[in-house]
Amino acid sequence: MIVEIAQFKLTEGVHEEDFLQEAEAVQKNFLEKQKGYVDRELLKNQDGQWVDILHWNSMEEAQKAAQVMMQDPATQGFIQKIDPSSIKMLHLEQARVWK
Repeated sequence: MIVEIAQFKLTEGVHEEDFLQEAEAVQKNFLEKQKGYVDRELLKNQDGQWVDILHWNSMEEAQKAAQVMMQDPATQGFIQKIDPSSIKMLHLEQARVWK
């Protein structure tokens, strides 16, 4: 299992409600159609920092989806609402899970 963590802030002037609509559209129109996609969680703190956590079946599937996402028309509204200078990305392999 691969955990993808994207940390970012929204572009100045973007309203949270508009961003959340785009996040929902990306979920339905892009992510759920990608091979290897498992699930997603979107988090936010009071300082405007967002964290998008996705789980993938493999590193190859996560990386392929990331490449395709940058070109897919269904994701452009989402991408445009994120400040590109604030993005930090991690792809990590799960070592152990406790429940």
